[in-house]
Amino acid sequence: MKICVIGLGYIGLPTAAMFASKGHDVVGVDKNEQIVSALNQGEIIIEEDRLADFVKAAVSAGTLRGALTPEEADAFIIAVPTPITEEKKADMRFVEAAAREITPYLRKGNLVILESTSPVGTVDELICPIIAASGLQIGSELFVGHSPERVIPGKIL
Repeated sequence: MKICVIGLGYIGLPTAAMFASKGHDVVGVDKNEQIVSALNQGEIIIEEDRLADFVKAAVSAGTLRGALTPEEADAFIIAVPTPITEEKKADMRFVEAAAREITPYLRKGNLVILESTSPVGTVDELICPIIAASGLQIGSELFVGHSPERVIPGKIL
């Protein structure tokens, strides 16, 4: 299975490394060239116990690599930041941008999972209307879900 993880921060990178450590072909996507470059060298720039070993092993095995743009995959995991605004609401710009960015790569049978911390209704009200532009029927040709974080960043492994 090929998995495309959008966002290589404290949630996305450990998620990508864990899937890659189990033999899945994983491409981690981030807009930050420094993060992508470090990943492709088998290095990390965040603090997480044991993550460096997972990443180095997966990159060496060829199951994990970084990219600046998404590519076709079987599953897409959106793990981008949702910072809190001055109005005390989640800023969904990064989630929206990630959904728009993966839409051209979606194919029949794909799975899209929102991992980012998000308000109730984000999948139905924000993600689904955007990825519907793929022309695929959500629920029968394209599958969408939400997997809220249940971890403490920096202490995942």
